[in-house]
Amino acid sequence: MIEEYLKRDSILFLCHHNADPDAIGSAVALKYLSKYLNPNANVRIVADSISKISKNILNEINEKVDIELYPSLPETVFIVDTASINQLKVDFEELKKRDVILIDHHKRTELADICKYTIIKEDYPSTSEIVTEIFKELNIYPPKNIRIALLCGIVYDTKHLKLATQKTFEIISYLIKDISFQKILSMLTHESDISKRVAHLKACSRMRIKEYNGIKIALSHVSSYEASCAKTIVSIGADVAFVVAVRKKEGEIRVSARCRKHVAKKVHLGKLMEKIGKELKGSGGGHSEAGGLNAPYDGKDKEKTINRVLDLCYKRFIEEFKK
Repeated sequence: MIEEYLKRDSILFLCHHNADPDAIGSAVALKYLSKYLNPNANVRIVADSISKISKNILNEINEKVDIELYPSLPETVFIVDTASINQLKVDFEELKKRDVILIDHHKRTELADICKYTIIKEDYPSTSEIVTEIFKELNIYPPKNIRIALLCGIVYDTKHLKLATQKTFEIISYLIKDISFQKILSMLTHESDISKRVAHLKACSRMRIKEYNGIKIALSHVSSYEASCAKTIVSIGADVAFVVAVRKKEGEIRVSARCRKHVAKKVHLGKLMEKIGKELKGSGGGHSEAGGLNAPYDGKDKEKTINRVLDLCYKRFIEEFKK
């Protein structure tokens, strides 16, 4: 079934904002597959922004992603590694008129409802693993640069193999062949730029720490890098962190949540962010230990908005924890 869509004459591969190596690796590999199956096809990859590590990978494998807001949509649109519609800068009404294919490893959300075809495997640590299995099913072995992209996606989303499953190692064995694993690790390592480090420091200095039933809950806010900040806050001692970023220019609120494994056994952050996202008239999703949401911002009192959203995250987290 997937082969039918990959053979289409015009395809757009869409990645979420600040596209990470898993999104980029998956999209680049699917683009290769579509050109392999239909050499005359018009295909391209689009994201409204990509991460610094992703840029390094693209330079290394000599591939490109078009940075665009609200791109024109062909008849066939693949969405990869994306949990919710609010992670895309796209005309949603126009998207619903297209043949949309979703390939993802996050919890299924309303985004799947508009899709013609979906491959959603929540038990897979990365979308790149799902895409690799498509290559195997089609009996097409990817060239070296595509395998590098997929390996980067897998290693990145498994937190350098900390979340890897037995299937993950089987897929890595299939891909790695003539590729140095040290090369993959080096491509995923870079010195944080000054703005990111400053964001981390601000997030830590602005933290409010609450405690419930022995769980340390950190609440903070920054202007950018909210996902990285939430991850850092958990790494330095919090059991769960909620970090809000209110962007006046874009008219949106973003929240990133991270937690430790023992907390995720009680509260699935992806489900929690989906619930809170709906309350804020936006959308959210993610994994058990990492979730996020995007919601509209009315431009009014920024400080009150931040406090309202953080208080809501705390309240809903406690409600879920008590269940």
